[in-house]
Amino acid sequence: MKKAFLLLMAVCCLNSGFAQNSYDDIDGFDIYVHNWAKVKLNKKYGFIDKEGKEVVKPMYDAIDNFDVIRGGWARVKLNKKYGFIDKTGKEVIKPIYDDIDNFDVARDGWAKVRLNKKYGFIDKSGNEAVKPIYTEIEGFDVIREGWARVKIGNKYSFIDKKGIDIAITPN
Repeated sequence: MKKAFLLLMAVCCLNSGFAQNSYDDIDGFDIYVHNWAKVKLNKKYGFIDKEGKEVVKPMYDAIDNFDVIRGGWARVKLNKKYGFIDKTGKEVIKPIYDDIDNFDVARDGWAKVRLNKKYGFIDKSGNEAVKPIYTEIEGFDVIREGWARVKIGNKYSFIDKKGIDIAITPN
């Protein structure tokens, strides 16, 4: 009897160390990523796999669907800032931007970002192709093919598709 009690206690202790997490909400599996479900815990979001293991810890204020803004990535929000995670759960762009637009709208391979009321572009690797220094940025090819109109303060200029400011000299 004593052995049975000790065995039962050992099993209970072992199980309590490996108990599944409980969440405030769990979405269906395979909606966001194959074999993943979005979870909510204390108003924060993350993902678990089909074994119940956390693949993205519930730490984000919001997680968008994958592939909407960029293929293979989901936009995440943390403390009113945006970044991205990939389909392995790795944070590929830290949440530092006030906003991030869809890729391939203003220019193929780039997305417009806003940081401290200034605009720039990031590329599909997450690198800043154009630092956010402009008070306005338009899409490319609107006024002139291959250029985007930019504004700093109350002065306009252009950048080319490499992100280089085009010096315009008045006549």
